Amino acid sequence: MKKSRVVERYCEIIKEEPLSTLEADLTADNTCVMESTSPFFGYYQDAPMGKPDPYIYCLLDRYYSLSEIMRAAENVNAHRREPVDITPGQLYLMDRRCPVIRLKDIRHFNQVHILQQSLQQEGIVFKKRQRKIKEVNGIIRLSKMIRFQSAGDGLFMDAIDDTKGYFVIPRYLGWEAFKKLTKEAKYDTCILYFDAAQASFFENGRVVELVRVYKEHITSDDLLAIKNRYIQVLK
Repeated sequence: MKKSRVVERYCEIIKEEPLSTLEADLTADNTCVMESTSPFFGYYQDAPMGKPDPYIYCLLDRYYSLSEIMRAAENVNAHRREPVDITPGQLYLMDRRCPVIRLKDIRHFNQVHILQQSLQQEGIVFKKRQRKIKEVNGIIRLSKMIRFQSAGDGLFMDAIDDTKGYFVIPRYLGWEAFKKLTKEAKYDTCILYFDAAQASFFENGRVVELVRVYKEHITSDDLLAIKNRYIQVLK
């Protein structure tokens, strides 16, 4: 693939994953924290391999702007040998909506309470612990900056993460319609083993609708095959 210019965009990602409450001894005192028990399950439930490092969602007491979270994340990571991905978002779970911080690139659960304490020192207040849940599906909406590298034909490779690619679709779909589209697209056995999420970014005053594809070591050829199948089903 010919290398193209890398462009950074503010993006939203929407996905659905099963969540369970993290045990209290792994979190800061009296805070509500959840683990995605099957991250990217659209890929890992089919592919004959393990699963990624933990994806942790810390529920917040109130809404914080993107800039507030980014400043706090920068300050926390400035004092860490290995930085972690700290991303704001919203969690829709059991007919409720709550602001969250997603923690990624954590190798061990014993880092969670340390990161929470560091964020608390930056003024972040976490939601108090409530009832436990186990393996309940939640819809997660994340707001983040992503660095894209165009691969042509409405395809974008993630310039940082070689497990992710994106392609443009012609119109917005609600979540249930998107799930149905993905299910039908996967009937084509030539494109097995990928997880899909909704995505969008802003360009030239409009919203560009995307599908985010997760697949280990994804190539532009993989991405094009998946895109062609989605467009075929959409018609």
